[in-house]
Amino acid sequence: MQGLIPRCSSTLTKAKTLQSSALIIVAHGSRRDASNAEVMQLGEKVKPLVHAKYAVVKTAFLEFATPSLEKSITECVKEDVTDIVILPYFLAAGNHVTLDIPRAIAQMSMIYPDVKIELKEHLGSAEGMATLLSSVAS
Repeated sequence: MQGLIPRCSSTLTKAKTLQSSALIIVAHGSRRDASNAEVMQLGEKVKPLVHAKYAVVKTAFLEFATPSLEKSITECVKEDVTDIVILPYFLAAGNHVTLDIPRAIAQMSMIYPDVKIELKEHLGSAEGMATLLSSVAS
């Protein structure tokens, strides 16, 4: 009987870790609703691809659309998420990537000090970007 306790505990720990992790894909946002819907659809397509790592996948916008990054982070916290990864859906490291997103994360980290919020590199810096571009151009 005792041999079962560590396995159960390990399974519960793994489930808790998965349940407490989230990915937020943050984009610029557009005045054009169809563009925002496209980003949200991308988020839905990403969910099954990352389900082993992230229990929650959300999208957020910096301007012109909702939810905001701050709102998406707050929603994650309300869902008992303790580890949030922010993935900037931007091709270049402009002001949004270098200033606005880090500033929002710093503010939300002060509001939720027990939540780990990690900022990933923006999409344009991904190692496979040149290969992707050449593939699409072919």
